[in-house]
Amino acid sequence: MTEIRIREYDLEVRVYPSEGLLRGKAIIRFENPIATSLSFLLNKGLKVKEVRIGEEPAAFKQNMVRFRDIEGLEVNLVKLESKSFSQHGARYVVSIIYEGRIEPYTDVFLYVKDRISKEFSIIRLDAYSYPILGVPEFSKLIRMILSQSFKYELEVYVDEPYVVANIGRLVERKNLDGGVVFKYVSKAPSWRIDIAIAHYEIRYDRDKDIRVFAFREDVGHAERLLHETKRCLEFYREKFGPPPRWCGYTIIEIPSTWGSQADVCGMLLMRDSFVDKGAVGGLYHELAHLWNVRTREEVPSRFLDEAFASYFQILAEESLQGAVLEDKLEKAKNILIDMHKKNRSIADIPPCQYGKHGLTDAMYFVGVWILHKLRQAIGDKCFEELIREFISRYGDEGATLEDFARTAKSVCGRKVGNILDDWLFSAKGIKELLGQIDS
Repeated sequence: MTEIRIREYDLEVRVYPSEGLLRGKAIIRFENPIATSLSFLLNKGLKVKEVRIGEEPAAFKQNMVRFRDIEGLEVNLVKLESKSFSQHGARYVVSIIYEGRIEPYTDVFLYVKDRISKEFSIIRLDAYSYPILGVPEFSKLIRMILSQSFKYELEVYVDEPYVVANIGRLVERKNLDGGVVFKYVSKAPSWRIDIAIAHYEIRYDRDKDIRVFAFREDVGHAERLLHETKRCLEFYREKFGPPPRWCGYTIIEIPSTWGSQADVCGMLLMRDSFVDKGAVGGLYHELAHLWNVRTREEVPSRFLDEAFASYFQILAEESLQGAVLEDKLEKAKNILIDMHKKNRSIADIPPCQYGKHGLTDAMYFVGVWILHKLRQAIGDKCFEELIREFISRYGDEGATLEDFARTAKSVCGRKVGNILDDWLFSAKGIKELLGQIDS
């Protein structure tokens, strides 16, 4: 399964907000499978009606299953079998027609409140709202998802006056049968698809190619968000050079507590970060992901993405908002102390292994301290040079934690090895931070 590569993903969706329903057709073009079967995950409220491989109807089985390593996480597991899948190097097209409701997963992930409704609808990976190639084991699924990079085309039919938001390029908007069809194509290969549907208004900065989808009641904040986006992007560019990839940028407002997320060409931004000037750090965090190097860890620890974004965020808040860095570090420490009270293993497991032990939530805060200790040891100039060199070396192919450590040593000298050994590859640093051993 891990050898399969999705190259293109087409998604056709008809949304019925009043009924809370959707009907979808996913057309997935992939290559290089070396197995005799494929499995896809769907939201627990969605059912597959038909599957085809090429032009031929294909047999499939679907049933509700629970994840092996996430208590309470239930999905519709769809299995396909075909002898043709074992032809190494061949390319295939699988089409899947499905329908039903998007059920939230707030009992497992508090932010996954996804649904189709009259107020707001969202279709995204986190709720398995379209067929996700994978297995019901979270540690393996994350690795499989993050290893994919595909182009996509979307065709979404909605009633007027709803607006469909996506971070891709809008190629067509046409009226059809009393509704509206929005057609988007991806600007760059991605590992996820996000579609938001609401009564949006749009603001656009043509000079910087930055677009904002705002709820009608919040459109007055869109200009401020455009200004803050440009300021933050310039701050990161001055510090760390240009991002590895730039294809313009789109910001899509979503309800508060629904989980801000970023992709290479845009972000979903929660309403509190959208309307509250004091919560602009959420915007800075998601923009920082533009400077991430894709991980090639066997099981992602989230150091190379969330640790970097979290630390860059507080650097931006310090420079652009006048925040006190020490206060931000102390806040991260206090959150860790609270997490440790609930899960004592945090003090014993090296951060590099957080993915294997289901502790990636802690990386947002531990990672801030790892990078701060590293920056303290090598100084601002070398830290910025390190980030630039790391992006230059691995921005295209991705990297492991060992790749980062080697780059740090080659750019800033072997003295950085002790910092990373203590704070990333062992639990010594976190024990010290939590006060369990003498500093």
